[in-house]
Amino acid sequence: MPGKCPRCQNIVGNARAEQINISNAMGNVFAGASYTCPHCQTILGVSVDPFAFKNEIAMELMKRMRGGR
Repeated sequence: MPGKCPRCQNIVGNARAEQINISNAMGNVFAGASYTCPHCQTILGVSVDPFAFKNEIAMELMKRMRGGR
């Protein structure tokens, strides 16, 4: 069952994903995604971009398998 946007109170049946950068306290930057209400563009949540994260893991594994660090 879809929930309501906390700002505009419209039912949110889908969200818009946008690419953003996420940084931590140590200054590392990660590819991220923000999920916004399709009606008023209020940010509903933020997370690590799952596709970019998957690709980074695959690249690191390939590098290590070839003997690199």
